[in-house]
Amino acid sequence: MTTKLDDLRMALVEGASWQDKKKIRWLYPGMAEQRTRVMKAIGPRHDKYDRMEACGTMDDNHNNMRLCGVPLCPRCFMRRRGKETAMAIQKQFAGATNDQMAFLTLLVSPTCDLSTVDPCIDATETRLRNIIRYKRRSDVRWNAVQYVGWWEMDRHNASDIHDKLGRNKRIALESEWPVLVHRLDQTVWQPHLHAIVCLGDVPVEEFKQAIRVGGYDKPYQVNVKEFDHNRGVAENIRDLVRYCMKFRIEQDYKASTSQLIWNGSALVVQRRWWDDKDITAYVGWLMCKRGGFERLKTRMGPERGRAGSK
Repeated sequence: MTTKLDDLRMALVEGASWQDKKKIRWLYPGMAEQRTRVMKAIGPRHDKYDRMEACGTMDDNHNNMRLCGVPLCPRCFMRRRGKETAMAIQKQFAGATNDQMAFLTLLVSPTCDLSTVDPCIDATETRLRNIIRYKRRSDVRWNAVQYVGWWEMDRHNASDIHDKLGRNKRIALESEWPVLVHRLDQTVWQPHLHAIVCLGDVPVEEFKQAIRVGGYDKPYQVNVKEFDHNRGVAENIRDLVRYCMKFRIEQDYKASTSQLIWNGSALVVQRRWWDDKDITAYVGWLMCKRGGFERLKTRMGPERGRAGSK
């Protein structure tokens, strides 16, 4: 059965123009359901619950909209995604062409303990910058190399390794981190970095090889793809920022293991949400330091004052 709020939400979405729909995307059923799911998982006693509940309301004293800043909140991550997209297109990669651009995905060690993720992220960001700095010492082309990226977290049960994971991820886990294959009783967290890279005159294969030689040589650990030349560079950047900042807590939501079920009045999507304990743990990790969005972002600019491209 749908509630009156659900009916109102659907009426707003269905009756809006496409310009207005862009402003209320967090009201789409899947997004609204995610917010409800997060709040249910963390519960009223959690220190972020009241912030999420008040998100979207107006502050009477200053006439500003309250925002919770939790990256799993659809309203907040969609607003942030729009700002990051504009910054990437208009500032960070302004004037770049598809021939100069690439998309990097870098896997790092999975873990059963979220407290170990931050040191791993710090070490990875430092190593990645040092790889580029090292190449700049001997090759002026690398002065133009720059990137902006965001960390993403996947999770699965160790028992899923043989049944539900894709071939490449399964090979990576089984061959390089076999200790996790047998932890059937715990959640395995898989942090990974997505980054949009401007290579200037450095070929994609040369960049990929430098990353692998720099210490990331495990099977399927590094993936570097060229931009789609059949689309505009701004369109490519927009879609990649959206992909990097999806913040979904559905298991394999793209693959779609979700099913349509009849709720008595209509077909609705039955989603495979993460377990409550994993959602709560992830919210805690995201918000344990400075703003959740800032701690997930990483970037490196070009070498200023030293030309590195034609």
